[in-house]
Amino acid sequence: RDVYKPIGYVKSPYTSREDMPRFYTDSGEVTAKLELQPEYKDALLGVERGMKLLMLFHFHQGSRHSLQVKKRGTGPITGVFATRSPSRPNLIGASVIEVVRVDGTVIEFIGVDVLDGTPVLDLKLQKD
Repeated sequence: RDVYKPIGYVKSPYTSREDMPRFYTDSGEVTAKLELQPEYKDALLGVERGMKLLMLFHFHQGSRHSLQVKKRGTGPITGVFATRSPSRPNLIGASVIEVVRVDGTVIEFIGVDVLDGTPVLDLKLQKD
């Protein structure tokens, strides 16, 4: 059985779920930083400004208690697989981020819809 460990952590301006945008496209020009663990520096070769990446992360403040949630927090009851809710069976989230700058093992990006301290599991090139 695989055990996943974070490749890094997000430094986000959002410290509570209430302040955070519900979707990465709602964050505008707000920036955040992904600070990668040093052993992943070589994996950044080819990552450059303007590139879009799929960021897979752990909902570290989510819960597994609900298979149905109110859509967007106030709407009708909906199955969790039809939402972006952090209440999920496996607490895995995904966002598309756009690289603003890469400096050593730090990626500055826009498209932030995660809380400060969010553990990132992987990055993948996002094709348009």
